Amino acid sequence: MSEIRMNLPFPLDDDGFFRRECPFCRKEFKVLLEKEELTDLAQKGIDSFMIELKEGTTDLDESERSEAEFICPYCGQRAPSARWWTQEQLAYVGIVAKNIMAKIVNENLIRPLKRTFQRPSSGMVSIRFEGKEMKQQEPWISPEVNDMEIFDLLCCQRKIKIEENWQDAVYCFFCGFPYEHKNRETNGV
Repeated sequence: MSEIRMNLPFPLDDDGFFRRECPFCRKEFKVLLEKEELTDLAQKGIDSFMIELKEGTTDLDESERSEAEFICPYCGQRAPSARWWTQEQLAYVGIVAKNIMAKIVNENLIRPLKRTFQRPSSGMVSIRFEGKEMKQQEPWISPEVNDMEIFDLLCCQRKIKIEENWQDAVYCFFCGFPYEHKNRETNGV
């Protein structure tokens, strides 16, 4: 089996932040990622759609257990890095993955079968194959809006963006350190 690698562009806001969604509380926030981290996330998104999941399995598989975990800035729950996609990002990656599969099926199954059965051999009974190629959709994701306020995570020397009206504790997305969020200018440390 060959490996599929591709660059999948995701929108960032004007400050370079990438939108995430907690798999538990479903609140959205943004993280400032290095270019390599964003590229790695995009590839993991494609990979997760290309691997068949076992039905009825709720436990984390071995690859998710060994994968880095992150913490929700709002509820403080931990989850593997592959679980922080927004619903729109999941739909976008899903279309890209379906397009990859459609291309593979069209090029390696439908077209060869059409060619094979369109020219009958002399003296042979003619068999006709009618197959429609799988259609592809244009992948699209909304441009990123400039919402939310920047919150400095002094513990990890990183930044996130959280809801502007959030007044409760803020947890570091990377290490889980809790910050009281009473004084926005100093992050309440």
